[in-house]
Amino acid sequence: KLLLILLLLFPAHIVLAEIIEEKQPEEITELFGIEFGGKCIDSTSDNYRTKGKVPNKLFKEHIVYCTSMTKRVWKISTNNFFESEKFDEFAMCKDSLRALEKHFNEKYGVELEVKIDRSYEYIVENNNTNDMFNKVDVICTRIGTGKEFNSVELRLTVANLEMISEKDKEDLEISVIDKKGI
Repeated sequence: KLLLILLLLFPAHIVLAEIIEEKQPEEITELFGIEFGGKCIDSTSDNYRTKGKVPNKLFKEHIVYCTSMTKRVWKISTNNFFESEKFDEFAMCKDSLRALEKHFNEKYGVELEVKIDRSYEYIVENNNTNDMFNKVDVICTRIGTGKEFNSVELRLTVANLEMISEKDKEDLEISVIDKKGI
């Protein structure tokens, strides 16, 4: 009987001892073929529109944000509108948003948390303290006029935290130069 009890408990002990590994966040170095830290195509502006190098069915055009002085990519934003008489646009938008949550978690280990969940707006962002590389925000908003909403917008914004600090540093340098000039 003792042997039977030990055999029954032994497999349970192995299961209890097993450690479930979570994927640690990785730095997102590029999005849609646009590299964070890479030189901006339009060196005369702080942001510009581009289609990116990687074709994507959900997001066709992107806004690339540049640092103030070195004109390097620090943030990428993109959006999509859904309009349909046959489907619930907000449900379509939330489904796409959930797919984005899954993609960022599987590919980069980025965990997104729900921040706002209302009947007209759904927002998720990463607030994982272990993630020292990425800032990801996804928002799904019903838009329209009056009582009837006729469309929704799904917006994705990704920034590289190292590049954000570089952008802030350059902005500070420019403000110091501006103050000296006055």
